[in-house]
This record gives sequence, C-alpha cells and structure tokens, in this order.
Amino acid sequence: MIKRTPRSWLNTLFLLGTLVLALVLVPWKLATQGLRWSEVGMFLVMYTAIGLAITIGYHRLFSHRAFQAAWPARLAVLLLGAAAFQNSAIAWCSDHRHHHRFVDDPERDPYPVRRGFWYAHWLWVMAGGERPVEGVGDLLRDPLLRWQRRHHFWIGGAVAALPVVAVGLLTGNLVGQLVMGLLVRIVATHHSTFLVNSAAHWFGRQPYTDANSARDNALLAPFTFGEGYHNFHHMWQWDYRNGPRWYQWDPAKWLIAAGAWVGLTWGLRRVSATEMQRARVALEAKRLASRLAPALPEALEVRTALVTAQARMDAALTALQACLDAWCSKKADWERKGQARTESWRRVRAEWRVQRARTRRDLREAWAAWKRARLVARRLALA
Repeated sequence: MIKRTPRSWLNTLFLLGTLVLALVLVPWKLATQGLRWSEVGMFLVMYTAIGLAITIGYHRLFSHRAFQAAWPARLAVLLLGAAAFQNSAIAWCSDHRHHHRFVDDPERDPYPVRRGFWYAHWLWVMAGGERPVEGVGDLLRDPLLRWQRRHHFWIGGAVAALPVVAVGLLTGNLVGQLVMGLLVRIVATHHSTFLVNSAAHWFGRQPYTDANSARDNALLAPFTFGEGYHNFHHMWQWDYRNGPRWYQWDPAKWLIAAGAWVGLTWGLRRVSATEMQRARVALEAKRLASRLAPALPEALEVRTALVTAQARMDAALTALQACLDAWCSKKADWERKGQARTESWRRVRAEWRVQRARTRRDLREAWAAWKRARLVARRLALA
C-alpha cells in the first residue's frame, strides 16, 4: 500500500497557476498584439540559459559530481538555476540522489514512474510533504550552495524578472516580454525538466540496462538540453555526458568540455567505450537467451554459443582497455620525467602500437564471432 502524502498547496497553485495564466494570456496577447521577434529572442535566451544551468549545474555538477568547476561557473549555474523555480540546488540534489538510489521504488523514489506518468511528471511536486534533505553532506560544506539555499527564491525572482523587465522597458513592450520571457518561460522550463522524470522513464530504448525503467530517447534531447539518453545516465550517472556518442545532441556536455579548455571545469569523468560495449553485449545476450524456447533441441547449444561469444568479447574488450590504460599511464610518467619524444620513448610507443593493433584485431575477431552467435540465436528465437 502506497502511503499518501499531504498536498502542497503552494506548489500546486504555482504550477497550475502559471500554466493556466499562460494558456489564457498567450492567446490574448497573440490576438491583440501579435508576436515580436524580441519576445521570441528573450524567451529562447532565458529558456536556454536557465535550462542549461539546471542540466549542467544542479544535475551533472552538484548531484553527480561528474566534473569540478571554478567558483565563477558554480556561481553562474546557481544564479540561473534559481530562476527555474525548482527549489534550491541542495534540495534538488537531495531529491535527485534519492531518485537514483531508490529508482522505481514507489515509496522511497521521490518521483517513481511506477505511480504513473503524470505522478512522475509533476504530481509528485504537488503531493508535497516535507522531504528531508539527506545524502548531500558534501554540498552543505560549500558556502555558495548554502547561500543559494537561504535565498534561492529571491535570487530566482531577480534573475528571472530583471532582464525581462529591462528589455520590456527598453522596447516599450513590457507586457509582451513578461508574458513570453517570464510566464511562458517558467512553464516551459518546468515541463522540459519534468520530461526527464516522466517520458525518459516511459518511452524509448534500453540499450545498456533493464534493471530500471530509464530509457534512451533522442527525441527528448533537444527539449531537455541533452538529457534524453536516460538509460545511459542511469547506468553511469557519474559520467559528465548524457549522450556519449559525438553525434548525440547534448549541448551540456559540449559546454562542460569547452569549459575545460579555458580552465573553468576540470576532472571530467567518463565511462570508456569498451565498458559501454560490454554492457550492450551483456544485455543483448540476456535478452536473446530469454527468448530461446527451452523445448527446442538447439536452444541449449545456441545458449552455450552465446555465452562463449560474450565471454570472448569481454576478454577482448578488457585486453584493449588494459592496453590503452597502460599507455596513458606510461605516457604520463615519461612526460612527467621529461623523457617524452626521446629515441627510447619512440621505440616504446612503436611497441605499444603493435600491441594495440593486436588487441584490436582480437576484438574484431571476437565481434565477428559474437555477430554469428547472435544471428543464429535470433533466427532460432523467431522460429
């Protein structure tokens, strides 16, 4: 039996009130004033800046410690993040860390999708009940975060309203800017964030893990500033990326990486490509084995071939990663000693390249064996 929590009327009035006002005022504004490019520009600037602050700051930096950042960058995401009106960074991170720790648990996950799409989307905010701030001792030691926690509502109000009011007065269009740059922006920011809690646990693929409801959905990425690859995120929540492939839309990872070039960010954590491939193969092997009917005489033989091919892939991926790690360690050591680019260094590098070519060849052969075993298993599963 799921325990009912008291309703937060403040949250309910704010979420429903802003939505209803937007639904009423936007048609009125369009009918009476039309739409100006300055209004569209203000909406996009504020929506993008504040959405990225939540994604980069509240989520990846503070919740998951996926990277480290200099104080100007931390201050910027705290100021802009407050304008999302999603509580302080400390409270937000407490809820989010609970979500990852107890994902899909209808009692302990703050926004479990098992209680329904709309509950995970925004009803959990309205359900209220004072949730304890736990598991954020590291954040409570940061004076910037403690300051933002004390004043987040006033900070958010100032950051959200002042640019909009200033542009509105300068252009003689205060009402239009307030409707589009403030009201509609608040609603859009709320629901783009909420989509990660609801749609990213409801629609999409699970290429890395089926241990929880999180799913990869590229269609969500543009609306969530790169947070659409949620199955990957729940598998490796400490990775600073959400879309790990270079072509996957994730502006947050690009900005974090760009920050590293100028010294604003450092210590970017990322899972290796070999570990990602290992997880994909393991999950596919599990799914194929479950689809093979035990009554079929060939099932046991095909399962054995799958296990053998998967083990070979694991060994080849492990060997390649060990080769890459060993070279990175050796290269760093030689550079530290000032021996890089010497004749002996070039000889060691040539030897390593031979070893790398050998491990890559073994991986290609293991991959070919895996594809053959997978093809046989698929055919038998469809028989």
